[in-house]
Amino acid sequence: MEIVKSLISILITVSILSGCAAPPDKVDPAVLEALETGDFRYLDLSGLNLRYTSFDNTNWTNANASGSELTGSDFALVDFTNADLSEADMDEGFFLGANFLYADLSYANMKYANFFYSSFISADLTNVVAIESDFENSNMENADLREGNFGNSIFIDSNLHMIKASNTKFHQTVFDNSNMTYADLNFTDLSGASLKGVDLQFSDLTGAIIDGADFSGAKWYYTVCPDGTNSGISRDCF
Repeated sequence: MEIVKSLISILITVSILSGCAAPPDKVDPAVLEALETGDFRYLDLSGLNLRYTSFDNTNWTNANASGSELTGSDFALVDFTNADLSEADMDEGFFLGANFLYADLSYANMKYANFFYSSFISADLTNVVAIESDFENSNMENADLREGNFGNSIFIDSNLHMIKASNTKFHQTVFDNSNMTYADLNFTDLSGASLKGVDLQFSDLTGAIIDGADFSGAKWYYTVCPDGTNSGISRDCF
């Protein structure tokens, strides 16, 4: 087991050094140590090349990974609490059960990624590009998704309570059976989206684009409709 771990560490180190903007002799020794221990807390990993590597079950709390290259890497059950992942490239990443509490993911690329059962409570996902990504059973309570692009993604059975998603693109996205209560969906693009059985109580869809969207079985209660009217107690928005 130790031999396998050492080989993985060597491969990771080579990847980092090959993608690092600074000369190899300037790579923080603490980063190399973290590759052995799995403890990346508070480290400066900004701009490093960490693509196609396994970091499962490691701790990245308060780490600075802004602008880092994480394409195709595995981050199952990783703790990213308060981490800075702004402008990071996370395309095709595997983030099963990862924790992004209060993390900064603004302007990150998250295309074709897997976020099953991940938590984004109060995270900053403004201006992210996450097309064709899977957020099934994720918890995005109070997350900020404004100006992002989540087209053709999946949010089935997810908690989207109180999300801020004005001017966000959700075209062809599947939200079936999710909780979207108190969500800010002002001028959101929901064209062709599936919102079957979604709870929209007290949410605000003012100006939302809903052409071709499927709201069958959705729950309406004092929901602000796309035309600015209120559904009140007994009606829907159609």
